Amino acid sequence: MDQPLHPPLTRRLGRSHLVGADCVLAVLLAVPFLPVVARDGRPVDAVLLALSVVGTAVRRLLPLPALALTAAAASVGVFDRSASFSILAMVLAGYVVAVERPTRVSAGALAATVALLCLVGTVAHSRQIHYQLGPGYLVEAVVAAGTAWALGWSVGRGRAYSEGLRRQAEYRAETEADLARRTLVEERLRIARELHDVVAHSMSVIAVQAGVGHHVSATRPEEAAKALAVIETTSRAALGEMRLLLGVLRDGDPAELLPGGLADLPELLTQIERTGVRVRLSVSGTVRRLPPGVDRAAYRILQEALTNVVRHARTDRAEAAIGYREGGITLTVTDAGAAAPGEPTAPGNGLIGIAERAALYGGEAASGPLRPHGFRVAVTLRDAAAPGGASATEAAGAPGAAR
Repeated sequence: MDQPLHPPLTRRLGRSHLVGADCVLAVLLAVPFLPVVARDGRPVDAVLLALSVVGTAVRRLLPLPALALTAAAASVGVFDRSASFSILAMVLAGYVVAVERPTRVSAGALAATVALLCLVGTVAHSRQIHYQLGPGYLVEAVVAAGTAWALGWSVGRGRAYSEGLRRQAEYRAETEADLARRTLVEERLRIARELHDVVAHSMSVIAVQAGVGHHVSATRPEEAAKALAVIETTSRAALGEMRLLLGVLRDGDPAELLPGGLADLPELLTQIERTGVRVRLSVSGTVRRLPPGVDRAAYRILQEALTNVVRHARTDRAEAAIGYREGGITLTVTDAGAAAPGEPTAPGNGLIGIAERAALYGGEAASGPLRPHGFRVAVTLRDAAAPGGASATEAAGAPGAAR
């Protein structure tokens, strides 16, 4: 069994833990110098040692003040035996400044520290003051300060780089989650459109045929039997499509929702004619194979537009036109009927779905009543790689109130 992964100890320690560790470190480093300070009994030694201890203890809480304290102690300590501890304290404080502060700030602090050390050395040399630890002390102090800054700057940049990678990973994860949510919403809308097309078309045909069968059941039993046969065929087809749709929802693969394309148009026209509406189909342009998505969208759009004729037009004739154009296809459905009294003029789910399908493939949809009566739906679909196409508005003329 795999052991759970734990972050490194330094990642598990909080800032309060690190400050506490600095306090312990300051005391431990000062212990070797306490006998020297006690033996000599000079107050300046005790003051320098105290400054170095305090600077080391607070270097994470107040990096710049800690560096100032330790640098001052190291500069004065050039004449004192406790200078080695002052240098160590200055190195520790300078390291934290380079890690946690911006490059401009930390470089300025380093420059000020080096200038202070050089100034003390120059004054001591000009006045011929004796160096307790030798002339090389200042050189060692400057080299130590520069080394601490370089190491701290490198560690700080590494941490910044790691933090940048972490933020990028979080951003990518959020982006992928947003994309997944958008994809889910889009697929739900797509399935809803397919469900509306299946149910609306099939139920419209069934409702019309049921009305016909009920009307002629007593006088013309053979016509009623035909109506029942249409209802049976349509309902079985609808159940089959619903079964496929539910299978897509269960399997989670929405790549191909339901079968359907312009090749199935003759069967659709036969179903429409069984309802009493005769459709005259015209095709212009060079017939070619369309991308699967465009082909299925074209079929569903014609299905919805013709179903609207059956449901609302109160006519027995309609015209459907398919125009193959360069980079796209145009679809037009026209009827000469009239809307039923009280029929709403606001777009229903069917016309909204047509517009959504057209927009999905970079096209346009226009619909509206004709004068003196009738209704037209005109749609333009573009091929996946097509840069442009004909305007649906041009095909339909000036749109009026949609139904």
